[in-house]
Amino acid sequence: MLAIFGSAAAESGGGVWNNPLVVLLLVILSTYIFLKFCGWAKKYQLSGGTKKLIFILTGVGLVGFNVYYSIGNKMVAQGDWSAATNALLVSLVWVFIFAFALMAETKPE
Repeated sequence: MLAIFGSAAAESGGGVWNNPLVVLLLVILSTYIFLKFCGWAKKYQLSGGTKKLIFILTGVGLVGFNVYYSIGNKMVAQGDWSAATNALLVSLVWVFIFAFALMAETKPE
């Protein structure tokens, strides 16, 4: 789990998630899924205004996600993984929204 959360507090516990081969396979699988998603997103069109709004929200979200992630990592040290897990999932969803906006064609006006 250390590779996912980047927290020194996540090192305890052991198990399959600390196996370097499993972590490598998860990274390769995640990269493959992301590249397939980006290829699929190229088939769609978004208006310029929508793309601009998503880009602005991404900049604002950068600060918000970092604060939320920091709070989550502090809670991991206490044994509570809920905030760190939520921060990870919400930021991953936003990564896919941003990637969709980035990869989609801009509608001609």
